[in-house]
Amino acid sequence: MSALKTSVKRAFRTFGFRVNRVPKSTSLAYEDLFPFATYSPWNVDEAFINAFDQIQSHTLVDKYRCYELWQLTEQASKLPEGAILEVGVWRGGTGALIATQAQACGITDNVYLCDTFTGVVKATAMDETYGGGEHADTSPELVTELARDMQLMNVEILQGIFPEDTGHEIGDQTFRLCHIDVDVYQSAKEIGQWVWDRLVPGGIVVYDDYGFQACDGVLKCVEEQRSLKDRIVLHNLNGHAVVVKVS
Repeated sequence: MSALKTSVKRAFRTFGFRVNRVPKSTSLAYEDLFPFATYSPWNVDEAFINAFDQIQSHTLVDKYRCYELWQLTEQASKLPEGAILEVGVWRGGTGALIATQAQACGITDNVYLCDTFTGVVKATAMDETYGGGEHADTSPELVTELARDMQLMNVEILQGIFPEDTGHEIGDQTFRLCHIDVDVYQSAKEIGQWVWDRLVPGGIVVYDDYGFQACDGVLKCVEEQRSLKDRIVLHNLNGHAVVVKVS
């Protein structure tokens, strides 16, 4: 049946049409998105293509969000100082991608990759899907090996619950970019609060799970920030929320 579905979809695409199943959703706030824009720089950026080929088996993040992280790292290199923080590393794919771009852009500060490596923590009633312990199929060794294979000299891996277990290991550090990929409300909120005062003006926080119904707690976390005067909150149709510090 799957082969038949594939053949039918390909036949329709020949005539410029795309066939997708309409999902059952319990909320009008969620639906499949099909933007009309066609610009696809991820298909022609050779440096990105090379890096993505090396990391795609180490991440659950799609190419479109990966490319935004790639671009935001380049933009963050314009800021005068600041390290880079990723919390929610899984097998290291997006962290290695960010570190590759940081290295290429001349950012000399560390890229801190923080994870429990034992799965999701701090799931609460704010999260309809997650119960805790998901995504435990990883290890620090997997991330270390990927960083070594990609010749990344700027990566520091911290194992434990962030920030309470490992935040002190970073010390008195400022940040230019933070990628939060932790799936649940309380963890995302606490990380965002921890990094905010350490973020330089113009610094960027990316909430990876914002646009996904399974991660509705992260949506709630970001929406609580929209009225705050010290930041600009942007929703990208790829699923990211991008928060920029303005003061």
